[in-house]
Amino acid sequence: MKEKLINFAIEHIKSNKHKLADEFQHLFYTSIYDEEDQFPVLSIFVDEEGRGFETLTPDLPSKVMCNLYPVSNFYIEELSEKYKKLNENYGVKCKISCSSGIVQSPFKISAYTVEGDERLIKKLEFNEKLKGEYYLRLSKLISKEKLDFIIKNYKKWNNEIFYFPHMNYIHIVYKLKEDIPLNKRGISIEIAKLLKEKMFEKYPHIETSYKLPEMKIKETVLTVFKIKSDKIDIYDFNKFYETFNKKIKDIITQIAKFEV
Repeated sequence: MKEKLINFAIEHIKSNKHKLADEFQHLFYTSIYDEEDQFPVLSIFVDEEGRGFETLTPDLPSKVMCNLYPVSNFYIEELSEKYKKLNENYGVKCKISCSSGIVQSPFKISAYTVEGDERLIKKLEFNEKLKGEYYLRLSKLISKEKLDFIIKNYKKWNNEIFYFPHMNYIHIVYKLKEDIPLNKRGISIEIAKLLKEKMFEKYPHIETSYKLPEMKIKETVLTVFKIKSDKIDIYDFNKFYETFNKKIKDIITQIAKFEV
């Protein structure tokens, strides 16, 4: 880890020490991210002792934790170059930006990957274990195959399915098919609500969700649910989508045959 980063982090924490609440832990962070939000975030966290670790996460630290004393114009070229190479490996071209500051516990660093000072990592993971949480510990459950799937589908539409990683979950959005007539759209969405409840009964890893403003989705949505990131590979969501649409079509056909 670059000496410049460690020295800056230590100094920034110490210079603000008198303003930081003693009952909380604090870490300096610097993150490289895509302004278009089409790729996970690469961050380095450093404590007051100069111990640090690097992570790949779904969220900017400033978006999910208490962010104190942000720093502008602090840029680590080495981290940026590493991010660019990672983008290229997945065929993505990012508009890179940087964010830095101090984050305050409770730390919610949902990490797909973690590497760095083992003492600091183990300390934070032990705190998570005591609380039954998976943030840094999430990385132990994310295989290379899972990570590839998450990155390749990160906040993208794929066959009318939108994948939105956030914290320890991936929210999955099913688009309402455009060929559904306007007069059938309302009932299609209502039937989808019932089918989703059936899904929860049959598949225990799937949980309820809804369209979040930060998804920035303009398309009409059929339904939304979520699953923990480490479980993303246990179901075929394309097959679920086909089943949803088939059952909706069948039910509407049956309703049309009703006589009153």
